Amino acid sequence: MKQFYSTFFLIFFMAFVATLSSCSSTNLKESNNPEVVYNEGARLLKDHDYLIAEEYFSEVRRRFPQSRFAVLSQLASADLEYEQDNFLEAATAYGFFVDQFPRHEQAARAQYLRADSFFKAAPEKVARDQTQVFDAIIVSREFLKRYSASPFKEQVVKILEKSRLRLAEKEAYVAAFYERKDKTLAAYRRWKGLKADFADIASTKKGATLLNKADERLAILQKEIDK
Repeated sequence: MKQFYSTFFLIFFMAFVATLSSCSSTNLKESNNPEVVYNEGARLLKDHDYLIAEEYFSEVRRRFPQSRFAVLSQLASADLEYEQDNFLEAATAYGFFVDQFPRHEQAARAQYLRADSFFKAAPEKVARDQTQVFDAIIVSREFLKRYSASPFKEQVVKILEKSRLRLAEKEAYVAAFYERKDKTLAAYRRWKGLKADFADIASTKKGATLLNKADERLAILQKEIDK
């Protein structure tokens, strides 16, 4: 019986604390101070309570549109999508932020994460559509033009390298496909295009291997064409 009451008291206490927490959270949401509302949303985001966190960020933007915390809430909503692996949604949100506030102190980070979001949104299998990789390249190059002094530059350079390599692999995949279909001239053109358009990937081991393969295939295909 004593154990029963102890368990009952523990459950009651936990429910009571949860109720207090909920009430406290609600009070914070109704605060007339945008910083208070934003900070609570940031705390919820950190705790991975994404649905409620977005309510707070939306509340800041709705009630305090002229506040600097409305701007930060917009960025936080993009972070929220990124953390949930909603990469296309994140890329769109980061892009909107950068377009609106290109000189904001967080703009470089937003542009970096926008590029990363596009790359992560693309399918890993090169046989599939790689449109998002093209987008990652465009955004990465924009970053390097606008924010070359940013501490995120190294990460963006890596995204650009990975994106270029992915597209080169796509070209190699298509070239090999044409070879299997005995379309020698089409395959030759693809391998030649890979060599001409992706010389920059030679700086990576995987890229150098792919370019060497292109040289080998071109030599073989040239002999078939000359017959």
